[in-house]
Amino acid sequence: MATPDPTAGFTDMQWYMYRQRNVAFFAAYTARAFSDADLLAAARSLVDLAPQLRLGYTGAAADRPIPDDVLRRLTYKESVATLDGFPERWVDRGDAVLSDPGLPLFRIRYAEAATPTAEGRAGFILVQVSHALVEGADSALLSRSQSAQHPTSRSTRETAPLVKAAATGLGAVLASLHLLAGNFVTVRPGPFGYVSRAYPRALFSQLARDWGVRQRALFYALALHTLFESGTPAGKRQISSTYSSIDEGGGADRDAFMRMRMRFAVFHNAPDFPTFVRALDARLTEAEAKESGFNAELNAEGIRLHRKLSRVLPGAYTPKMFQFMPYDAVLGLIPPHRLGGKLTAGLIEPVFAGAALEGANACVIVPNRQFVTFNFYIQRKLLPSVSRLDAILRTLIPGSDFGR
Repeated sequence: MATPDPTAGFTDMQWYMYRQRNVAFFAAYTARAFSDADLLAAARSLVDLAPQLRLGYTGAAADRPIPDDVLRRLTYKESVATLDGFPERWVDRGDAVLSDPGLPLFRIRYAEAATPTAEGRAGFILVQVSHALVEGADSALLSRSQSAQHPTSRSTRETAPLVKAAATGLGAVLASLHLLAGNFVTVRPGPFGYVSRAYPRALFSQLARDWGVRQRALFYALALHTLFESGTPAGKRQISSTYSSIDEGGGADRDAFMRMRMRFAVFHNAPDFPTFVRALDARLTEAEAKESGFNAELNAEGIRLHRKLSRVLPGAYTPKMFQFMPYDAVLGLIPPHRLGGKLTAGLIEPVFAGAALEGANACVIVPNRQFVTFNFYIQRKLLPSVSRLDAILRTLIPGSDFGR
């Protein structure tokens, strides 16, 4: 008997992200020690607020609660001497989330410190979820203990017929080329690793005002300058990127689950940071002013064709193929994470969030109430580069304290 396909009810984008082994995460310190009962209650509340977590595994049912004995198998608690090295110590690519097809696609891990830190941190909690089930907007809602249940999402915006036809045709061609290249070419070999930074949020408001740019442009420029600064071993004259946005765009045929849309832009690098950030802000404005729905239709057709071909040529859809991404960087600025309510009671800032996806150098920026965190999941050879972010900010705002 054939094994049931856990992705049968997924949209095309959900299917693709599941096959990518794309795992999203949320992490924060806790002000008190969490018991096993606390972790079980957190798992139960998480599923109540995000009922889509009941899907994507053998035996799943959207209308049936996950039993407590199953939820207990999804939680893990460990005693640690100190919290030194967190969150890097635990954030990994999330293989455990996808390890058992009979279990829901999320895990909760908790580290309890032997002695609370001077900042009042008693523990550290990490939630990892298949990105096929959640996105940044969901994480922001859950941080406030609000419902992240996904309604069916349809855009009222129509893409012009000629634009849609061109995008659909090109999407099919590019998907075929992607399938070939992905099986024979490794653009960014691993291993990959995670590193984070947390800074006071007020710093960025000040800098954005000083240069007359949007904070989003400032965040993206800092991440790209950190990884690809001119004159460094990884320096580049032009930086190709894909970045996420949440809007109603994409035409009436947009994915019915994901509100996230990926856009594309190439940025010209510059050794002088103020020049770079202003040019990047202008490039974002230019790219988005020309948004016609073409990219969204192209992506939709490409992913749709991949799903069809995977049924005919399953052997061609290897992990290597899904890791093929032809961009220098993947960027994300997700909605503010403001802790509040029952689900996140006992958690304290800074909040760390992002995604572990091998094959691309990525940075997800997460505004909190008081902090902003930069979450890099990048090739290990680039991990030392992230120390440049501290140096850049110290140069821009001398005397600032960048402690977490």
